[in-house]
Amino acid sequence: MDMVKNVFSVDLLESYATKGHGVITCMATGNDVIVLGTSKGWLIRHDFGVGDSFDLDLSIGRTGEQTVHRVFVDPGGSHCLATVLSNGDSETYYTHAKWSKPRILSRLKGLVVNDVAWNKQLITEASTREVILGTDNGQLFEISVDEKDKKEKYIKFLFELAELPEAFMGLQMETAITGNATRYYVMAVTPTRLYSFTGIGSLDTLFASYSDRAVHFMELPGEIPNRQVSLLSLRN
Repeated sequence: MDMVKNVFSVDLLESYATKGHGVITCMATGNDVIVLGTSKGWLIRHDFGVGDSFDLDLSIGRTGEQTVHRVFVDPGGSHCLATVLSNGDSETYYTHAKWSKPRILSRLKGLVVNDVAWNKQLITEASTREVILGTDNGQLFEISVDEKDKKEKYIKFLFELAELPEAFMGLQMETAITGNATRYYVMAVTPTRLYSFTGIGSLDTLFASYSDRAVHFMELPGEIPNRQVSLLSLRN
Protein backbone atom coordinates (compact mmCIF):
# COMPACT_ATOMS: atom_id res chain seq x y z
CA MET A 1 0.00 0.00 0.00
CA ASP A 2 1.30 3.41 -0.97
CA MET A 3 2.10 5.78 1.85
CA VAL A 4 -0.55 8.48 2.25
CA LYS A 5 1.00 11.91 1.81
CA ASN A 6 -0.05 14.74 4.08
CA VAL A 7 -1.84 17.53 2.25
CA PHE A 8 -1.09 20.06 5.01
CA SER A 9 1.60 20.42 7.62
CA VAL A 10 1.67 22.48 10.82
CA ASP A 11 4.71 24.49 11.83
CA LEU A 12 5.25 26.22 15.16
CA LEU A 13 5.54 29.98 14.65
CA GLU A 14 5.77 31.12 18.27
CA SER A 15 6.24 29.04 21.42
CA TYR A 16 4.83 31.62 23.84
CA ALA A 17 2.69 33.77 21.58
CA THR A 18 1.15 35.96 24.28
CA LYS A 19 4.45 36.51 26.15
CA GLY A 20 2.88 36.30 29.60
CA HIS A 21 0.03 38.69 28.80
CA GLY A 22 -2.78 36.21 29.48
CA VAL A 23 -4.41 33.66 27.23
CA ILE A 24 -5.42 34.24 23.60
CA THR A 25 -9.04 35.37 23.30
CA CYS A 26 -9.19 36.35 19.61
CA MET A 27 -7.07 36.65 16.48
CA ALA A 28 -7.14 38.44 13.11
CA THR A 29 -4.90 38.30 10.05
CA GLY A 30 -4.15 40.35 6.95
CA ASN A 31 -1.22 40.47 4.50
CA ASP A 32 1.30 38.40 6.54
CA VAL A 33 0.20 40.17 9.75
CA ILE A 34 -1.28 38.31 12.72
CA VAL A 35 -2.72 40.20 15.69
CA LEU A 36 -3.61 38.34 18.88
CA GLY A 37 -5.88 39.66 21.63
CA THR A 38 -5.47 38.43 25.19
CA SER A 39 -7.42 38.06 28.41
CA LYS A 40 -5.30 40.78 30.08
CA GLY A 41 -5.98 43.53 27.54
CA TRP A 42 -2.93 43.18 25.29
CA LEU A 43 -2.51 43.05 21.52
CA ILE A 44 0.47 41.14 20.16
CA ARG A 45 1.26 41.97 16.55
CA HIS A 46 3.44 39.70 14.42
CA ASP A 47 4.43 40.90 10.94
CA PHE A 48 5.91 37.89 9.19
CA GLY A 49 6.48 39.91 6.02
CA VAL A 50 9.15 42.10 7.62
CA GLY A 51 9.94 39.81 10.54
CA ASP A 52 9.09 42.02 13.51
CA SER A 53 6.78 41.81 16.52
CA PHE A 54 5.55 44.20 19.18
CA ASP A 55 3.03 44.37 22.03
CA LEU A 56 0.33 46.98 22.73
CA ASP A 57 -1.19 47.43 26.19
CA LEU A 58 -4.89 48.36 26.00
CA SER A 59 -5.44 48.11 29.75
CA ILE A 60 -3.47 51.20 30.81
CA GLY A 61 -5.27 53.29 33.44
CA ARG A 62 -7.91 50.69 34.27
CA THR A 63 -8.17 48.07 37.00
CA GLY A 64 -9.88 44.71 37.06
CA GLU A 65 -10.27 42.22 34.25
CA GLN A 66 -9.46 43.53 30.77
CA THR A 67 -10.42 41.14 27.97
CA VAL A 68 -9.91 41.78 24.27
CA HIS A 69 -13.32 40.73 22.94
CA ARG A 70 -12.56 40.99 19.22
CA VAL A 71 -9.69 42.19 17.05
CA PHE A 72 -9.90 43.07 13.34
CA VAL A 73 -7.15 43.66 10.77
CA ASP A 74 -7.77 45.06 7.29
CA PRO A 75 -6.71 42.97 4.25
CA GLY A 76 -3.58 45.09 3.78
CA GLY A 77 -2.42 44.66 7.38
CA SER A 78 -2.22 48.41 8.12
CA HIS A 79 -5.36 49.11 10.17
CA CYS A 80 -6.46 47.34 13.33
CA LEU A 81 -9.57 47.70 15.50
CA ALA A 82 -9.96 45.99 18.88
CA THR A 83 -12.79 45.99 21.41
CA VAL A 84 -11.94 45.53 25.09
CA LEU A 85 -14.48 44.49 27.74
CA SER A 86 -13.80 45.78 31.25
CA ASN A 87 -16.03 45.78 34.33
CA GLY A 88 -19.23 45.64 32.29
CA ASP A 89 -18.14 48.41 29.91
CA SER A 90 -16.53 48.36 26.47
CA GLU A 91 -13.98 50.47 24.60
CA THR A 92 -12.86 50.19 20.99
CA TYR A 93 -9.31 51.04 19.99
CA TYR A 94 -7.69 51.85 16.67
CA THR A 95 -4.03 51.33 15.88
CA HIS A 96 -1.96 51.61 12.72
CA ALA A 97 1.00 49.52 11.61
CA LYS A 98 3.24 52.60 12.04
CA TRP A 99 2.09 53.36 15.59
CA SER A 100 3.52 52.23 18.89
CA LYS A 101 0.48 53.43 20.88
CA PRO A 102 -3.22 52.68 20.23
CA ARG A 103 -5.98 55.31 20.37
CA ILE A 104 -9.44 55.00 21.92
CA LEU A 105 -12.31 55.68 19.52
CA SER A 106 -14.32 57.65 22.06
CA ARG A 107 -17.54 57.78 20.03
CA LEU A 108 -17.77 53.98 20.14
CA LYS A 109 -17.69 53.82 23.94
CA GLY A 110 -20.25 51.33 25.23
CA LEU A 111 -20.68 49.55 21.89
CA VAL A 112 -19.61 45.90 21.86
CA VAL A 113 -18.29 45.40 18.33
CA ASN A 114 -18.58 41.81 17.14
CA ASP A 115 -17.45 42.16 13.54
CA VAL A 116 -16.18 44.59 10.93
CA ALA A 117 -16.63 44.87 7.15
CA TRP A 118 -13.81 46.65 5.30
CA ASN A 119 -14.28 48.32 1.92
CA LYS A 120 -11.49 46.37 0.21
CA GLN A 121 -11.83 48.29 -3.05
CA LEU A 122 -11.24 51.75 -1.50
CA ILE A 123 -9.17 51.21 1.64
CA THR A 124 -5.63 52.59 1.59
CA GLU A 125 -2.66 52.47 3.94
CA ALA A 126 -3.50 56.01 5.09
CA SER A 127 -7.29 55.66 5.52
CA THR A 128 -9.78 52.95 6.38
CA ARG A 129 -12.43 54.75 4.28
CA GLU A 130 -15.94 53.59 5.20
CA VAL A 131 -16.08 50.65 7.61
CA ILE A 132 -19.22 48.85 8.83
CA LEU A 133 -19.35 47.75 12.46
CA GLY A 134 -21.75 45.06 13.69
CA THR A 135 -22.62 45.05 17.40
CA ASP A 136 -23.86 42.49 19.90
CA ASN A 137 -27.29 44.16 20.10
CA GLY A 138 -28.09 43.89 16.39
CA GLN A 139 -27.01 47.34 15.20
CA LEU A 140 -24.82 48.44 12.29
CA PHE A 141 -22.69 51.60 12.31
CA GLU A 142 -20.36 53.26 9.82
CA ILE A 143 -17.04 54.85 10.77
CA SER A 144 -13.91 56.06 9.01
CA VAL A 145 -10.43 56.63 10.44
CA ASP A 146 -7.45 58.38 8.84
CA GLU A 147 -4.01 57.47 10.18
CA LYS A 148 -2.94 61.12 10.35
CA ASP A 149 -6.01 62.17 12.40
CA LYS A 150 -5.55 59.46 15.04
CA LYS A 151 -9.30 59.36 15.75
CA GLU A 152 -12.57 58.48 14.06
CA LYS A 153 -13.73 61.06 11.51
CA TYR A 154 -17.39 60.26 12.21
CA ILE A 155 -19.78 57.57 13.37
CA LYS A 156 -23.14 56.99 11.67
CA PHE A 157 -25.97 54.73 12.73
CA LEU A 158 -27.01 52.62 9.72
CA PHE A 159 -29.45 49.87 10.69
CA GLU A 160 -31.00 47.89 13.53
CA LEU A 161 -32.62 44.48 13.57
CA ALA A 162 -36.18 45.09 14.79
CA GLU A 163 -38.07 41.88 14.03
CA LEU A 164 -35.54 39.53 15.63
CA PRO A 165 -32.86 41.44 17.56
CA GLU A 166 -29.72 39.31 17.59
CA ALA A 167 -26.00 39.93 17.70
CA PHE A 168 -24.26 40.44 14.38
CA MET A 169 -21.49 37.85 14.27
CA GLY A 170 -20.10 38.22 10.73
CA LEU A 171 -20.02 40.95 8.07
CA GLN A 172 -18.78 41.27 4.52
CA MET A 173 -18.92 44.26 2.16
CA GLU A 174 -18.28 44.31 -1.58
CA THR A 175 -18.58 47.22 -4.01
CA ALA A 176 -18.77 47.57 -7.77
CA ILE A 177 -18.81 50.65 -10.00
CA THR A 178 -22.01 50.99 -12.03
CA GLY A 179 -21.71 53.94 -14.40
CA ASN A 180 -20.90 56.90 -12.15
CA ALA A 181 -22.33 55.26 -9.02
CA THR A 182 -21.18 52.67 -6.52
CA ARG A 183 -23.21 49.54 -5.88
CA TYR A 184 -22.88 48.05 -2.40
CA TYR A 185 -23.48 44.44 -1.46
CA VAL A 186 -23.41 43.68 2.27
CA MET A 187 -23.90 40.30 3.90
CA ALA A 188 -24.39 39.83 7.64
CA VAL A 189 -24.93 36.79 9.83
CA THR A 190 -26.47 36.34 13.26
CA PRO A 191 -26.68 33.06 15.18
CA THR A 192 -29.83 32.11 13.22
CA ARG A 193 -30.00 34.16 10.00
CA LEU A 194 -28.03 35.31 6.96
CA TYR A 195 -29.02 38.83 5.81
CA SER A 196 -28.22 40.56 2.51
CA PHE A 197 -28.41 44.26 1.65
CA THR A 198 -27.91 45.77 -1.80
CA GLY A 199 -28.13 49.32 -3.11
CA ILE A 200 -26.52 52.13 -5.09
CA GLY A 201 -25.11 55.40 -3.81
CA SER A 202 -23.67 55.33 -0.30
CA LEU A 203 -24.01 53.20 2.81
CA ASP A 204 -26.46 55.80 4.14
CA THR A 205 -28.77 55.47 1.16
CA LEU A 206 -28.35 51.71 1.03
CA PHE A 207 -29.60 51.09 4.56
CA ALA A 208 -32.13 53.95 4.50
CA SER A 209 -33.86 52.15 1.64
CA TYR A 210 -34.70 49.29 4.03
CA SER A 211 -36.84 51.55 6.22
CA ASP A 212 -39.80 50.88 3.92
CA ARG A 213 -39.00 47.49 2.44
CA ALA A 214 -38.31 44.01 3.76
CA VAL A 215 -34.79 42.86 4.50
CA HIS A 216 -33.75 39.74 2.61
CA PHE A 217 -32.64 36.91 4.85
CA MET A 218 -32.22 33.15 4.95
CA GLU A 219 -32.89 31.05 8.02
CA LEU A 220 -29.82 29.08 9.03
CA PRO A 221 -30.13 25.55 10.40
CA GLY A 222 -29.46 25.17 14.10
CA GLU A 223 -27.90 27.92 16.18
CA ILE A 224 -24.15 28.56 16.03
CA PRO A 225 -23.23 31.53 18.27
CA ASN A 226 -19.99 32.39 16.43
CA ARG A 227 -21.11 32.19 12.80
CA GLN A 228 -19.06 34.19 10.32
CA VAL A 229 -19.45 35.06 6.65
CA SER A 230 -16.88 35.38 3.90
CA LEU A 231 -17.31 36.14 0.19
CA LEU A 232 -14.76 34.93 -2.33
CA SER A 233 -15.74 37.28 -5.12
CA LEU A 234 -18.48 39.52 -6.50
CA ARG A 235 -19.21 39.82 -10.22
CA ASN A 236 -21.51 42.21 -12.02
